[in-house]
Amino acid sequence: MVLSYQPVQPITTLHDAGIQAVTALSFDPVSDSLWAGIDSGIVIALHTVQGLRGVSFPVGGGLAVKQVTVGDNYVRAFGLAGEGLGSWAKGGMNKWYFRPVSALTAASSSTFTPNLLATASSTPELALLNASTGSTVRQAPVPSVITHLQFSLSNLLSASIDGLVRVHDPRSGIRRENGEASVQAHSSGVQDLQVTGNFFFTIGRSLRRGHEFPDPLVKVYDLRNMRPLPPIPFSDGPSFINLLPKHSSSLVVTSAQGLVNVVDVSDATNASGFYQLETAAYITSVALSSSGSFIGFGDATGAIHLLTAADEFSELYFNGFEGQPIEHADVPEPLPNITWTDSTPLNSIGMPHYNALLLSSWTPRFVSHGSHYPPPPKIPPQILNTMKVNENIAYAALPKELRGRRNRVQVTNTKDQGRFRSGKNRRDDIDLEALSIDDSVEEVPRMYRKVEIEYSKFGVEDFDFGFYNKTPYSGLETHILNSYTNPVLQVMHYTLPIRRLAKSHTTTNCPREHCLLCELGFVVRMLDDARGTNCQSSNFCRVIGVLAQARNQLDLIDYGREAPYDQMIQSFHRFLVDHLSLEGNSFPYNPVIYQRDLFSSGTNSLAAAPITQLLGIDAKNIVTCLNCKAVREKENMTHIIDMMYPRPMSQNEPYVSSDFTSIIRNSIIREMSHKATCQTCKHFGTFISRRSISTADLPPILAINTSIYSEESMKFWLDTRQGAFLQSQIELQGEIDGVEDPEIATYELRAVVCQITTKTKQSHLVALIKVPDAETTANTKGPWYLFNDFAVRNISEEEALSCPGTWKGRLNCYRDPTKPSILYLERTDVRDKLDFRGLPDELDPSILSQDTSISMNRDKTLIKHEPLRFEELPTPGTLVAIDAEFVSMQQEEIDYRSDGTSRVLRPARLSLARVSVLRGDGPKEGVPFIDDHIHTSEAIVDYLTEFSGINHGDLDPHVSPFTLTPLKLVYKKLRLLVDRGCIFVGHGLSKDFRIINIYVPPERVIDTVDLYFISSRQRRLSLRFLVWYILGENIQTDTHDSIEDANSALRLYKAYQDMEDRGVFDEKLEELYREGRQYVSRCAYG
Repeated sequence: MVLSYQPVQPITTLHDAGIQAVTALSFDPVSDSLWAGIDSGIVIALHTVQGLRGVSFPVGGGLAVKQVTVGDNYVRAFGLAGEGLGSWAKGGMNKWYFRPVSALTAASSSTFTPNLLATASSTPELALLNASTGSTVRQAPVPSVITHLQFSLSNLLSASIDGLVRVHDPRSGIRRENGEASVQAHSSGVQDLQVTGNFFFTIGRSLRRGHEFPDPLVKVYDLRNMRPLPPIPFSDGPSFINLLPKHSSSLVVTSAQGLVNVVDVSDATNASGFYQLETAAYITSVALSSSGSFIGFGDATGAIHLLTAADEFSELYFNGFEGQPIEHADVPEPLPNITWTDSTPLNSIGMPHYNALLLSSWTPRFVSHGSHYPPPPKIPPQILNTMKVNENIAYAALPKELRGRRNRVQVTNTKDQGRFRSGKNRRDDIDLEALSIDDSVEEVPRMYRKVEIEYSKFGVEDFDFGFYNKTPYSGLETHILNSYTNPVLQVMHYTLPIRRLAKSHTTTNCPREHCLLCELGFVVRMLDDARGTNCQSSNFCRVIGVLAQARNQLDLIDYGREAPYDQMIQSFHRFLVDHLSLEGNSFPYNPVIYQRDLFSSGTNSLAAAPITQLLGIDAKNIVTCLNCKAVREKENMTHIIDMMYPRPMSQNEPYVSSDFTSIIRNSIIREMSHKATCQTCKHFGTFISRRSISTADLPPILAINTSIYSEESMKFWLDTRQGAFLQSQIELQGEIDGVEDPEIATYELRAVVCQITTKTKQSHLVALIKVPDAETTANTKGPWYLFNDFAVRNISEEEALSCPGTWKGRLNCYRDPTKPSILYLERTDVRDKLDFRGLPDELDPSILSQDTSISMNRDKTLIKHEPLRFEELPTPGTLVAIDAEFVSMQQEEIDYRSDGTSRVLRPARLSLARVSVLRGDGPKEGVPFIDDHIHTSEAIVDYLTEFSGINHGDLDPHVSPFTLTPLKLVYKKLRLLVDRGCIFVGHGLSKDFRIINIYVPPERVIDTVDLYFISSRQRRLSLRFLVWYILGENIQTDTHDSIEDANSALRLYKAYQDMEDRGVFDEKLEELYREGRQYVSRCAYG
């Protein structure tokens, strides 16, 4: 029989005190107390269901507490830092502390016989301890690092990082010899392990297509023969499993999202009990009381949620009884009183424990200086062997292998050549459309042609994007996988209600690692700030690939093949809107953005997801049997309308309107026929179905897929003598039970996504958008703009609505030169009724004061940053130094030609791997407050260790010793620094910010690359050379370190200010270039 639980008031004592996460829980078996381990490595006693705070003590290491076990007179605990396992009295006094040679990874929650306790370390090794003294009884090597340990009646079970569950002899720790000794429970690690009688249960992760995914079930095994039994399904993804005390066959399964399932595994016919915790945060720990009457759930915000099986009228005790009185904190012994005299020995005070080198052991590195350093480059031995001397002058013939192509003029074809900022003979007065067009090759006007980024020796940063866009509206770059989605991104950005929702979502504590709504918010914010500067959506495109693979929609991933982009973009459009609706849904706490008149009295009704309120068509589907006229209704919700076109009519059929407005209305009503068996008359016949929706229920925004899949459908769109098919404004009426609604809704066309096709059948996508900010701007052709990736141009409304059969007045010699794919229309009569006041609009600044890490083995000695205190939070003008390191996620794609030349098709895709931000002023100048390594779930192609300092395992939460943080949280920290008006100092920041996908106004960037630069020389100096010459130090000797580089850039800026104040900077800069030309090889230049 499964107990029935009900929620009680959660314990918020720790949450109110600002504690971030409850990482371990354990109920006291003999008193009315609950012991909680938190993310800072402290164990705290909470008394009664009110959560009165009592004794607290650290477990060692400063990282999160991993496990807490409470007995009659002890509290045993250890943390993620792995320093050791300790046992404390309930007053807080330590009884013993076991420190293994390597990091502790697991400990059993129970003992075998009264005094035998099992532990495991990363050696890998299994150790059996005396539970009373903490001394080692036996040690045994194991084949893999153990993550979980549990005693059964006669065996010791271990779960390892290789996914195997092994059986050991509990007296010696060695593996069982008789019978099966192991089983592969999960292919990518076990997340939890529980044992009862002859059965054990596991949850964990498995590899699918090279990525880890949680197994959606609890696996059950027979301990006697290690054979699997039917598993327990749990589709939400189990994160914790616990045995229900006094009900050995009952199991409590909990997901990280707060779904709880109490199931009796011995009775398959018994209905399971499901409970959903009211929390928006992740569940981080679970515990059950000794009687099973209470279940506690710790979450990532510091709250502890409670479910109880007790009668609602009875007094609530954790164990069903009041228990022993609460123990107060143990009083430590007072410090000895030392009488200080001249003869008092220093060793009477003692030395504090330390595990790093003391300052006294530091040896300075000597660097040679003078006219003879650095030494001149060596003369090649081939020249020395043939050298002759005549009157103190040495000369030799240049060997053939050292000859280069000197005094040769490179002749290149200037047609359609990429424009670069480094070019000397550019004509900036030429407009893109004014360049010559070879109509024998193409008939598509140049502004509609596919634009591609060219790469010079200075990289993509040298490409002159400004030549293609002279408007204040930013374009998006194309050299990224899945950048075919750029037009839809621009449409979402300039649809103001969607822009507001996306930007607001980025300020929430979204728990998803891969969230399209978050990434959309980051992109629209970047486009909003850039004001004409080109941007890239690499993070958004990356998440598309991850989510498409997760849902097996591989057709949405652009692998560079020549695909029909019109169908591809419409499939992606539906995929995107469905995800935005799901990810933005915080039911039942969704704000009411649009209140329809029909329900205006029900202001307290629960609102749908925000995207559904804007785009959702909530209609009834009326299905009628033509045989017996039986009618039934079905609820029908959709976000996107697929256009339906009139089929060719015979002479006897009534005329059907084929104008744009009529087709849109018919597509909403969507009358269709199908064959089925009627449940009323039991005949197999024809059914007619059509939607019923009132005008008041039509959404504020209509998102439409044009569904042009045939020549007949395309003919409706082509321009005729009567004008364009597409209209800038339409009036729609709903339909209620087959009767036309007299109320009228007015819609205005806001955007069109089109496929442009050349006569060689190559296609790409563009967006035609009515930009809201341009509607009040004079001296333009109007508010309509063409967004052709990074090429942006103002066009007339006539051109935007046109779907020509000819280009430049010539007859079209190929079909469908421009094919509309997606339309967005905005309802003008309800525009002022949208209420966004319930949406959050500011990031929580406290994230800059929090030390967050998901690494399970963070080394405290490697922590180099100090988070900002509240009074240190940045204000406008605050100076910070920043540097970032990157890893390669995709190799560079190069086209090698037959003449030996090459062309970069797509540059390497880099991803942020580490970012360090330092204080720029004040008493802690140069001290980092952000030093985060960034976790990524994607496969890394190249760690670029020589340039990044990142090694294999540094970004893996299981083994990384560094502060490891999700990319989204790091992005929010940087976004917050930009929003609060910080001034960034660094070296080569333009490239860093481009890859990070964040825009910083140029006036708030101080780049030492530009400070120490003479424009007439074109060469830019590397950070290493500048530090060597200006500061007299050597950096980057072995590898790069972002803290060192950021601090060096900050000191260079301070040196620049000092030289400017003394009026010697220009002279120093000339001297710098002379010195560089004389001594430094080309590799010393950036």
